[in-house]
Amino acid sequence: MPIFHAQCTCGALALEVDGDPVHNHVCTCTRCQRASGSALAHNVWFREENVRIVSGEYSVWYPQGETTPDVMKAFCRICGGGGFSKSGTYFPGTVVIAGGTFADPSFPAPDHVHWWDNRPHWLDLAEPIERLAGN
Repeated sequence: MPIFHAQCTCGALALEVDGDPVHNHVCTCTRCQRASGSALAHNVWFREENVRIVSGEYSVWYPQGETTPDVMKAFCRICGGGGFSKSGTYFPGTVVIAGGTFADPSFPAPDHVHWWDNRPHWLDLAEPIERLAGN
């Protein structure tokens, strides 16, 4: 079983994950563009019981007025990076970790793109990745 290591930009917040992702995609919806500050977000879901916070403290933000622990976004209190979140009913019992926080060239590639039609006009991806028009 693989072990993956993720951390924020400054290295204060570090996570460790046992096992393969249960869902691994890139999203180009406008919400993910704004949240990532980029043209897309690489979102990777893992079973909650396989994710451990190794070091650091984090702050929590509840998007769109949510205040439940199953819909939240967390980030390093020092640098604001190292994002992980929970998406509620979309994939219950999982933690979403930003793919870039693994900074590992051998990390598994995403297998599809959500909201392909919302991408910036200049964005193109490798042909083998499935492209879904909506969510």
